[in-house]
Amino acid sequence: EDVIAAMGGKTSNPSRKREQGFLGDSTLNEIATDYGVPVCYLADVLCMWGVPVPIQVHDRLGDLVTGEQAFSILEAINSLDISALHDRYSNHNLIQLCAEYDIELQTAFEMAMKEGWSLPFGVNT
Repeated sequence: EDVIAAMGGKTSNPSRKREQGFLGDSTLNEIATDYGVPVCYLADVLCMWGVPVPIQVHDRLGDLVTGEQAFSILEAINSLDISALHDRYSNHNLIQLCAEYDIELQTAFEMAMKEGWSLPFGVNT
């Protein structure tokens, strides 16, 4: 829910300008919306490339990666099965899962770190 709120829900910001067709000027939120991919997928890719966490959904892609990496994301987005990609990502964050299964948040977080899972939005992933 926090990630959805941070993404602006169903609101938009018409005052923010981005150059048409230039992915580097787009925020992660805008890319996720434009291409219909989970924002967590984008954040996972950035984590694999060494972008420090926590990642913010309003960060511009061009501020986080090189032009070559941005192009690689675009290639991946256009070649992946988007429905399969959505199936890979839960609609619940770590806090919600812990509450649902009666697990201490610290225990779940420690397990995620031990397993090497990226939590790009912290416990709100």
